[in-house]
Amino acid sequence: MKRTPILTIKQVRVISAVASCASLARASEQLNASQSSLSRAIAEVEGGLRQQLFARGWTGMEPTSQGEIVIARCRHMMSNIESAQEALRATGARIADLGHHLAWELLNAVSAVRKTGNVSAAAEYLERSQPDISRALGRIAAATGRPPFERTRSGMKTTGDAVILADLHTKLLMDVMTLPEQLEALSGKVTGRVAVGLLPFSEQDMVVKVFGKMLSRHRHVRLQAVTGSYAALIDGLRQGELDFVIGPLRQPPPYDVLEERHLYDEFFAIIARADHRLAKGRRKLKDLVGENWVVAPHGTPTRRYFEELLIGQGLVPPSQTCEIVTFALAEQMVMNSDVIALLTYSPTKLKTIARGLKALSIELPANSRAIGLTYRKNQPFTPAQQSFLEILDQRAARLARVK
Repeated sequence: MKRTPILTIKQVRVISAVASCASLARASEQLNASQSSLSRAIAEVEGGLRQQLFARGWTGMEPTSQGEIVIARCRHMMSNIESAQEALRATGARIADLGHHLAWELLNAVSAVRKTGNVSAAAEYLERSQPDISRALGRIAAATGRPPFERTRSGMKTTGDAVILADLHTKLLMDVMTLPEQLEALSGKVTGRVAVGLLPFSEQDMVVKVFGKMLSRHRHVRLQAVTGSYAALIDGLRQGELDFVIGPLRQPPPYDVLEERHLYDEFFAIIARADHRLAKGRRKLKDLVGENWVVAPHGTPTRRYFEELLIGQGLVPPSQTCEIVTFALAEQMVMNSDVIALLTYSPTKLKTIARGLKALSIELPANSRAIGLTYRKNQPFTPAQQSFLEILDQRAARLARVK
């Protein structure tokens, strides 16, 4: 009897393309179809499965935990279709895009005729009319440039094309029919997304450790960490592309829709290469004004601290500086040049500063900097986000105890 797959082959192609492109616009160009038709196809699948497959994210349309499972099946199915296409081409078939032509009713017809040996028996097996089966075989022949069966006095003789297509049918059914069971296995488990934007601070690897703990507890949660400027990350947070931004707090945040929560404190330090001529002995700020600096961009609290620090001692801030928004890159810049940098460090990181770097012996007044979370106000946290926050708070509490 005919089996009813929960995805059409067209939907499989759409899901695979949207996942690869992370964009309806780019996927529509790839498939030569309208964005609205792709959007409808995804909505139909989500409605049929009662699962959300994609959500808006930092990189575009990002898969949910359930979407990851469906996408993996769809990609495997598309890989099998491409392999079948190459096998058909190798025997002389003229076909450019097999997936574009395929539908379940066509593959059902090929498999049924191969199994039963003639069109009438195949029609009875599939509970379809003989003209339906004949039309399906005709569409396959039009796609490949030759019929999948040869008519003989005793029935329909199977060609190599029919063998390839029937085998493909079996493989595709195995993929699509296991989807409900795989999705059901997620029920009762923590799923979802935790997307974090990272501003420059010394304990960024804390987030990596939290992610590691998350994966050991909840392997189906999708985790994402991105770096960037404050403006870019906060915009992503407001748009729902990110769930949290972690780093130096603005106190208060620049928008009423945002909220901040303190985790621990870091402290400003001026860093130079370990063999820099300024690395020995105590220094005063006036000794450093003429140096090349790595500092945060204009408009940031770190830049404001830097300029107020110099102006407060009657010094003129340098007009030309190197602005780097990634902490590790700022350290690398210092390590591989004669520049000096104003960065924040936790007490632990300052004691174990990277080999090749040294904190200059110079007094910096009021040099503490609050590190914490920024998130959307009144944001209802998902179980995945709550778990992330619990683990993060534990890590931050240990950092806060170190003096």
